[in-house]
Amino acid sequence: MKVTDFIGAKAIYDNYGQFIWGIEKDGGHQKLADLRGWGAIQNLFINKDKTIDLDAAESFQDEVGRWIVEAINEKLERELLSNESKL
Repeated sequence: MKVTDFIGAKAIYDNYGQFIWGIEKDGGHQKLADLRGWGAIQNLFINKDKTIDLDAAESFQDEVGRWIVEAINEKLERELLSNESKL
């Protein structure tokens, strides 16, 4: 079993649950991870009145999730190309 087999054909980010999913070739979904870090992220967006800019914090959390998924998909693509070149 390879990690790429477990992840599937690609990864996606679900902004509604902050989950990272692996999508199998047949369309099946496997949850890979929960995006964490809200405690640190919210503290990056504190307003002058000490409240939290929740819209900015939530947007940034989703940006982090999409960034991680993009990195996973780039790695999947590199490994696929590498395996094809060995054939």
